[in-house]
Amino acid sequence: MSNRNIPQQVIKSLWSRSGGRCAMCKTEIILQEKENNPSPIGEMAHIKGVNPESARYDPNMSNEERNSYENLIILCPTCHTKIDKNPDKYTVEKLKKIKIEHEKWVREQLRINSSEVTFAELEVITKYLINASTLNYGQNLEIIPPKEKIERNRLSKEVENLITMGMLGIDQIRKYLNKNPDIEFSDRLRKGFVGKYINLKREGLSGDDLFYELLNFASINSNNFKIKAAGLKILTYFFEICEVFEK
Repeated sequence: MSNRNIPQQVIKSLWSRSGGRCAMCKTEIILQEKENNPSPIGEMAHIKGVNPESARYDPNMSNEERNSYENLIILCPTCHTKIDKNPDKYTVEKLKKIKIEHEKWVREQLRINSSEVTFAELEVITKYLINASTLNYGQNLEIIPPKEKIERNRLSKEVENLITMGMLGIDQIRKYLNKNPDIEFSDRLRKGFVGKYINLKREGLSGDDLFYELLNFASINSNNFKIKAAGLKILTYFFEICEVFEK
C-alpha cells in the first residue's frame, strides 16, 4: 500500500486512534508477526478520493487536505473495496460518522478493560519498557496539577478524558512498582519511558499526536484492549508525576 505522501504524523495518529481495528467491521488489522514488530495489513482509505477517478473525489480540495487526518479512515482491505465500489451508499458524511463512532468505541473499550488490568499485564509492559532504548537527558519538569498541564500542552478534551480514566489506576501502578524487589526497577522504567518521550519530541510531535504515540509505546503497540488499558495507566502515572509532557 502506498502512503501517497501522507505525513508520518498523520499516519501515526490514524493508527493510534483506530485501536488497530477496521473502523467498519472492527477486524484486527495489525498482525504481530514477531515480538514487538507489528505488521500492518489495514489500509488508510481516503474519505474524499485522492484523484479524479476515485470515489467521492472533491476537485476543490488541496493535496494537503486530501492527505489530512480528517480525510482518512483506517479500514481492512475488504471494507475499503466495499466503500469505493458503493460511493452512493458510503457518502462522505456517512464515512465521517463511521470514523467518529469507531474512535468513540475504541475509547469505550479502553474504559471497559481498564478495570480488568492485573499485575500480569503490567509485567508484560514493564519488561518491554525497561529494555527499550534510553538516552541521557537533562530536563527538569516542574510539578504542576494535571489539569494545568493538559491546558499548557493543548491536549484535547478527548485526551483529557483518557487521562482522567487512566488516573483511576494510578494507585495500582504505585503498588505494582513498590512490590518489585529490585530497588532500581522504577528508575529504569522511568528512564526508558522518558527517553522515548524526548525522542518523540525531537521528531516534532506534540499535543494529542505525542500522547497517542506514547500510548502506543506504553502498550507495546498491542491491539489487545487490556494491554492498551494497562499502558494507559502507566502513561498516566508518568503524566501525573511530570515525567512526560512539559510544564
